[in-house]
Amino acid sequence: MSAAKCKGFIFIVLFAFLLGGCSADPQTSEPMEVSLNEMTFSVEGDEELGHQLLTYDITLTHSKGLAINVDSIEPLIAGWIEERMLDHEIVELEKLEDNDLRIKGTVMFDSNELSKEEMLELASQDESVQGILFRTVAGASYQAVKIGTKTELIEIGD
Repeated sequence: MSAAKCKGFIFIVLFAFLLGGCSADPQTSEPMEVSLNEMTFSVEGDEELGHQLLTYDITLTHSKGLAINVDSIEPLIAGWIEERMLDHEIVELEKLEDNDLRIKGTVMFDSNELSKEEMLELASQDESVQGILFRTVAGASYQAVKIGTKTELIEIGD
């Protein structure tokens, strides 16, 4: 093969490759979105033991582009409860429809140093359950936080 034919062949191959790359459909990725649709919680106490039991029930909807590692899900608990936490348990983690999860759990915390009035004051300043912490299947960490009627998805570093 002569040098001119070789250069022509290489030019045709490169042109075909470039033309093929330009005509391919651009890849679109679905935005990663989360919505905390329902968040209910209640606190009941055992005054003799100085313990309070926080029970929560959260329904989370996520976009198809967000593959959540369900084993990594944890509630985002208010700091004043978290610093007094004695025990935490996710009682039920249920996959509902396509991209819906229902998370039910309990948090036992020490309330010995708090009066009912102080707990009510702290609860009015800071929601007891603020959202969900989770990792994706790919390993990225996020927190989904309820702010008013909207859910904000925030990536958190290690």
